[in-house]
Amino acid sequence: MLFISALAFGQEGSTQVTVENYQHLKTHGLLNSTTPYQFVDLLTPNPKTHPLNAEKNALCNCLIQLDNTFSLAMAPNDDASSTYIQLPFTFNFYGTPYDSIVINNNGNISFSSAYVNFTANPFPDPTYNMIAPFWGDVDTRSANGGNVWYKTTPDALIVIWDHVGYFNMHDTLTNTFQLIISNGTDTLIHGNNNVSFCYGDMQWTTGDASGGVNGIGGTAATVGLNIGNGIDFFQIGQFDSTGTFFDGPYNQIDHVDFLDNQEMYFNVAAMNAANIPPLLMNSSICDTIDVYTGDTLHKSMNLAEFTLSMATPEPNQTLSYSLSCDAPSAFTYNETGNGIDYIQLACTFNANNLQPGTYHVNLNVSDNGNPSENTSISIPIRVHFDEMSSTLNLSDSFIEPYPNPTSDIVRFNAKEIDFDQVNILSLDGKILYQNSLNNESISLVNLTTGVYLIQFLSNERVIGTNRIQLIK
Repeated sequence: MLFISALAFGQEGSTQVTVENYQHLKTHGLLNSTTPYQFVDLLTPNPKTHPLNAEKNALCNCLIQLDNTFSLAMAPNDDASSTYIQLPFTFNFYGTPYDSIVINNNGNISFSSAYVNFTANPFPDPTYNMIAPFWGDVDTRSANGGNVWYKTTPDALIVIWDHVGYFNMHDTLTNTFQLIISNGTDTLIHGNNNVSFCYGDMQWTTGDASGGVNGIGGTAATVGLNIGNGIDFFQIGQFDSTGTFFDGPYNQIDHVDFLDNQEMYFNVAAMNAANIPPLLMNSSICDTIDVYTGDTLHKSMNLAEFTLSMATPEPNQTLSYSLSCDAPSAFTYNETGNGIDYIQLACTFNANNLQPGTYHVNLNVSDNGNPSENTSISIPIRVHFDEMSSTLNLSDSFIEPYPNPTSDIVRFNAKEIDFDQVNILSLDGKILYQNSLNNESISLVNLTTGVYLIQFLSNERVIGTNRIQLIK
């Protein structure tokens, strides 16, 4: 595979090129695999530039909202890297402490060197020292595509690839994904973990120069971590097409829509190279799940449906698990995917007739490595009761959103009912969007096609709920 050292870094023996010359070589397959290239006309970042999109665009609460506290990691580019970013904490990567990192445009960060490699390799690989939430050919030069942003806190680094397109300057499909690394104490990352991957809407896998056609096919994008010694690594998967198929890290190449709204947490501090604990991948479960009990009009307010996925990042291991809930009558599940190194569970929590309070679904998963390792998670489910959610107060005749279905803008026929806030919820009751209403309409441009609940409030009390269908 092609290896090019960072274009933002001077290096002995490197060949200096302009952006235009590099693009010509890349487009025509003329880059020399043994030559490190260095841009001579790469623009410097502008940290005062604000994001294209400051709204969350996914169900997953682990996506941090972009705001003006973030800085541009690098100017709009293809295959460039940031300068070294000093960390205000120490990050432990397989037992090696680091106090600085490089953000690479192509969906990864690195420690020992910057990488501009646009065609991904599977892991393990002896060449790269990187953490890759999505290693693919990101191109941020198009007028309508997004950029790469970052900020540091005393305990964490957050990097967001926001609505980024792919080579060659395509933005009809975009990907949004996020990486957080920490010293292991930051509450942005659940448990005693120091790395988090989080995904919004993932639409493409491969750039034009890696065999992709319209963003799909060719050499698969890689998700995982790799220390570069051929021993310490793990792979979550490789992705080369659209769809939701996923059968584990090392089986068939998988579909990128599996990553939509996923969250993954793990600890790579002084990890046991002989065996890495199982990984948990949870769709749309980033925090507490809220459901409602009582005589609700919409059954979906009572019901939370979610997926729990687990995988072993090492090949040829098998998994076993235990799953329990402290409200056993409310919780059911079944296996919808079961492979050698991957298990998927479809879970349902029905709050009907439960007392208000917080309940927990507890998962423990073990592998058969030597020594065996295990991973646990406890998912809080908060059950609410609100008399304002009864069928008497949730009549569709009180407040009507229109048009319904809609492609974006929603207006309201309140029929003399006053309300001051609108919430958009998923069908399992998770709030996706809140708007203190100061006009007669709201925009749903950041939501994907589907059915949602639209909730109307007055003085922080729910006075009506309707379904709304979004078609794009």
